[in-house]
Amino acid sequence: MVTLADIRDYIAGLGIVKNEHCYIGKLDTKHEESIGCYHLRRSGTPHTALGGESNRTFDVLPVSFLIHWNRNAAQTDQKANELYRIIQDLKNVTVNNKQIKFCIMQVPYPQDVGTDETGIFEMVIEAEFYCGKAEKEEE
Repeated sequence: MVTLADIRDYIAGLGIVKNEHCYIGKLDTKHEESIGCYHLRRSGTPHTALGGESNRTFDVLPVSFLIHWNRNAAQTDQKANELYRIIQDLKNVTVNNKQIKFCIMQVPYPQDVGTDETGIFEMVIEAEFYCGKAEKEEE
């Protein structure tokens, strides 16, 4: 099963941000030009395969990305759109020996959420990652 840490590793490996500026969970100090990866909180039922769990061939991992960039709105928008296009076009990627088949974007474009308390512009991207079922689960 692909985890949020795997998604973080994939995003860090894209070269958009320094590895140490890509994180999951809350950091007490957010560096400029950083991207946070979070579980996307949604209500609703879990995805269940017809015929039950033994027929499931994939997992879905909903993720929210916080692009915490700098004090320039245009540069923040550019980086957020760069990440959006990469995620939107993702197909059959392997990260940490786990397969991400594709993504379905949950917003039509990066969402502007204004600035934080220090004036850093932030944008949010929401996506669902469709991932191959782990081999040990298939037995």
